[in-house]
Amino acid sequence: MYSFDGERLRAAAVAAARPLRWAAWRPDGAWALVVGNRGEAARYDGERYERLATQSAHNLRGAAWSPDGSRALLCGNRGAVLLFDGDQFIELPAATTENLRRAAWSPDGRCALVVGNAGTVLRFDALTGMLTPLPGDRAHTLRSIAWQPDGAYTLIGAYASSYAGYPRPHMLYRCDGRYTQALLATDDDDDAVAISWRRQDGRDEALILSVAYAPAGGAARAVNKLMSYDGHGFATRTIDAPGALLGAGWRPGGADAVLCGEGGALLRYDGARAEPLASGTQDNLVGPFWRPDGSLALFIKGPDEKVYTA
Repeated sequence: MYSFDGERLRAAAVAAARPLRWAAWRPDGAWALVVGNRGEAARYDGERYERLATQSAHNLRGAAWSPDGSRALLCGNRGAVLLFDGDQFIELPAATTENLRRAAWSPDGRCALVVGNAGTVLRFDALTGMLTPLPGDRAHTLRSIAWQPDGAYTLIGAYASSYAGYPRPHMLYRCDGRYTQALLATDDDDDAVAISWRRQDGRDEALILSVAYAPAGGAARAVNKLMSYDGHGFATRTIDAPGALLGAGWRPGGADAVLCGEGGALLRYDGARAEPLASGTQDNLVGPFWRPDGSLALFIKGPDEKVYTA
């Protein structure tokens, strides 16, 4: 794992027993919940890594805190969803057998959405504690999600690739917590790997990182794109990077964003252009996971090879 203070990336010594997959800071910024394979979970405050006993054997892929910081949802393979109150983990009855990837709480804390493979969207009701599959015709692997700051809806990103055998390639969906609707943002076979919202000048704008793979001499060449969405229309630009980008996120406050990816790629984006930053590593970077005050971001070492659908 790595930490980033806005200028320099530093390796962080963590005693993780399994590969890590995701991190989520508590809303008060005191520490981050870090999750990974075979039930790996830990508290990390920027200095100390303290492992937590989940009693789960599932690979955990995502985590998100409720807005009041009272509990977190974790999700992972074979439909695993765990509820964590800061002390103990409770595994909820499975609502699907599909691998789940990401979770996101509504800003009012009334519900959370969990998304994953085969177009799965689950709604967690904070009052009843029930997980309910949401209807809709979706075949794609859903791999990113973020709520609009005012809570009206989420954007959900998909790996919309005919290469992987999926029909009707939609890379974006819009969900109000009850109904999910495809958005035709592009006809390209894009992989929407990250979504991050910011509020600027009184309006909300989403930053969507997508990657397309174009054949190049028998190999797949990554074409990295940044798309902005204001609820009405899209604007897209291509970002130069030596390989595929794997993550993007606005710093809290929305002044700038950080992009990361294969081979230690690290870039700063100001809304108009991206400039490369020296990372000092060749590790594939996943993140950024920003502390709520914007003082620190965490990055996780990604797998050496891209996994498309697992």
